[in-house]
Formats: sequence, C-alpha cells, structure tokens
Amino acid sequence: MSQNYSEVLLSNINPEKPLPADLFVKVDGKFIKFREKGDPLTTERFDQFISKGVKNLYIASSLIMSFLEWVNESKEKEIEELIQMAGEENRGFFAQEGEVRASVYETFLEQELTNEVVENLQTSVKGFVSNISKNPITAKAIAALADKNSTIADHSISVANLAVYLALVCGHGHQFVLENIYMGSIFHDYGKAKIQAKDLISTDGRLYSQAIQDHPEKSAKMIQKTEGMPPQVINIVLQHHEQFNGHGYPAGLAGEDVYELAQIVSIANVFDNTLKENAKQPVAERVKRAIKVIEYDKGKNWNPKFFPRVTDALRKIEETIIERENQRL
Repeated sequence: MSQNYSEVLLSNINPEKPLPADLFVKVDGKFIKFREKGDPLTTERFDQFISKGVKNLYIASSLIMSFLEWVNESKEKEIEELIQMAGEENRGFFAQEGEVRASVYETFLEQELTNEVVENLQTSVKGFVSNISKNPITAKAIAALADKNSTIADHSISVANLAVYLALVCGHGHQFVLENIYMGSIFHDYGKAKIQAKDLISTDGRLYSQAIQDHPEKSAKMIQKTEGMPPQVINIVLQHHEQFNGHGYPAGLAGEDVYELAQIVSIANVFDNTLKENAKQPVAERVKRAIKVIEYDKGKNWNPKFFPRVTDALRKIEETIIERENQRL
C-alpha cells in the first residue's frame, strides 16, 4: 500500500526542536526521508533551505493533524515561556512579534521577493511598530528574546527588535522612522541568506570572503526590485557595514556621511552576532561581552553621539537577565 504525503510549511518548524514525525523531501516526484521523528531539522539545514527558496517539506498524510497540533502547542508554549521571563505585561508584544516572525520566515523562504510578499510583510511590520510606538519595547522583552537567533531569519528579527529598542532611547519615536528601521533590519542580511551553501563551506575561502563583502549591495539590489520600498530602508541595508571612521564597506563612508539609522542597525547587528558567536556561554556572560564590544568600538565603528544612551539601554538588558537568573537560584 503506497504512502500518501502532505505538505507542511517549513516556517512552522523550529529547527532545534525534536520533530513529531518523520520528515520527507520531494525530489523528482519521489518522497525521500530526510529526518527521523525525534531528530531536529537543525539550523544549518534550515538556512540552506532559505538560500534555495524551499518553502515546504512533507510528512505522512495520516499524521498531518497531530503535526498541526504540535505546531500550535509549540507556539503557545514558547509564548508562555517568554511571559514567564518578561511578565504578563509583555504578552501582547510577544504574540504580535510571533506573527511578524512568521511573516519574515515566509518572506525569506520565497525563491524571489515579489511585491505581494513584501507588501504583506510591510503590513505586518506596520501594525507591530504602531503598537511599539504606543507601548515601547521593554528591556525585559528584549532580554527574553536574547536566545532566539538561531537561523539567519531569526537573527534579522532579533536585530530589528533591538534596533527599534535602541532607536527609541536615541529619540526616534516617529512611526515611519521605526518602520524603516525594522524593515531595514529584516533585510540587512537578505543577500547573505540567499548565498548558495557551496560558497559558504569554507570561511577562509575566496568565494566566502567575496560573498560577505558583497552582501550589502546584493541585498539592496534585491529589495530595490520591489515596489514601495522606501529609500531609507535601502540605505540602511546598503550602509549597515559602513563605519564612522571610514573603514567599513562597501563605500568606505565616514562620519556624518553614514546614514544615522544604518548606524543604529549596525550596533544591533554586532550585538546580536556577538551573542550568537558565544552561544556556549551563559546568556548573561554573552550580553556582557557584547556590551564590551559595542563600548570598545564607539567613536570608531559608530558615531559617539549615540553614547552613553545606547550602552545604558543595553545594560538594562544585562541587569534584567542577571536578576532573572538570580531568582532561579
């Protein structure tokens, strides 16, 4: 008796969680087992699917209802865990952030950006940012999300959340500005997300080095092809690796020539990358290290006018995490 299979959205699968069923890929019309029940998909494989624009995987049709229940239960459990860390007052924020996260995943998993996909994402971000304008992101909320940066899409969302948090403390409260920061953060590594896995095998290789050097321009060109993308978003994407001292790339801009909003996204990007690079350390240690990196490079990578407001805001995140960990003892 032949087995029937049903599509499941890749965006519904947490890559680090044990799977509730065997997972299959479809190759030349044939279904091939890809992961066993109980195994994780893995972040590395998820990012490879993003680079190829793979949106769906497959499970046995007889298990589709239990799979969907698992998806819903996992999302509910995740929100409850975040609320335990950050408090009931952040429930609405986490629920809406989860909706934006799903929209970002859907965007990254498309083979190509389309006007419709970008418009859907912009609508989701607009509603989210509107609520943030009325109820600013708290240090507790950012602290609770500190570990949610496994895939390249997760990293983009983490950078977006943190960049808006920092923008608010730097005096940028206008809805349109915050939307641009959020969208720019989401797309800042989009070109990198679409780099083929073969070019990323060796971090010492020429192809890898060139791909990394080119990704701001590649990302900007990709999003420029869609209608309605504000030039501010494109500038953020293009300049997020420029440095205040002129030693950044791709254009080597310096001082006030570097777009201010790109500088804020750059700080958030370095902070989140530092957390990810030190993933084996306790989260409080990682945050402490990330703050030191930011402090060390003020006036070099970033305009000194952002300080000490930025570091004060980051220390509130650190204090929240330390307080949370002390309560567990």
